[in-house]
Amino acid sequence: MVKYRMGNRYAAEFIGTFGIVFAPVALSASGHAPGGDASLAAAAWVSGLVVLAMIYALGHISAAHFNPAVTLAFASAGRFPWRYVAPYLLAEFGGGIAAAALAALLFGPGHGVHVPAVGSSLRALGIEAVLTFFLMLVIIAVATDKRANGAVPGLAIGLTVVFDVWIGGPLTGGSMNPARSLGPALFSHGPALAHYWVYIVGPVVGALIAARLYEAVRGGEQHAQNAPNDLYAALAEIKEQDDIDSGYTAKHTIIGE
Repeated sequence: MVKYRMGNRYAAEFIGTFGIVFAPVALSASGHAPGGDASLAAAAWVSGLVVLAMIYALGHISAAHFNPAVTLAFASAGRFPWRYVAPYLLAEFGGGIAAAALAALLFGPGHGVHVPAVGSSLRALGIEAVLTFFLMLVIIAVATDKRANGAVPGLAIGLTVVFDVWIGGPLTGGSMNPARSLGPALFSHGPALAHYWVYIVGPVVGALIAARLYEAVRGGEQHAQNAPNDLYAALAEIKEQDDIDSGYTAKHTIIGE
């Protein structure tokens, strides 16, 4: 039963990450067509709106991480089991690569690629870390705090992506997500892969700092929940049943002896 439930969650992470990678990459391609919009505003709004849509579509299944940096930060803060981090990461990276592959097939390679434009890789790393810090701070606040309104997460997170991309787009591309940057880099013929480490280290560092900081200022465990919260409940029920079954087996073994 747990494997079945986890399979659903992995599928949701794959689909959601596919969506949030495909949309901005496709926009990058269509923006150069007659009547297309290649503006920074369009990139920011499309990136934010697709995140909003995927959260409302799939968040109730997998908690809508859709980002390896977010998954690692949730686990670091104790809001997601470490045992499921690797499968979540595989689903997220897989969704991002599949989206980029489809976009390359439909529009040609090289669209939606992230390459730092600030001259220094360390400056680009710092920018990605700060942008991801704001994103993760909002995510952990609205997703793991019982005081947050249940209708808020998609809108709050989506709008954070909008202003992050609007700020970071001209500088680093405003990735904030290692899965967002990897797929397009794999299907490009430029220097994107050489700079990819920036889009791993920066988002992961920013997300980890934000998650730990929010845990410090949350105001008590009584306000906390997990992401996804029902996963912990399911695991607790299974552990309880395993303990009961183990006790039953041990009892009958002793009686048999």
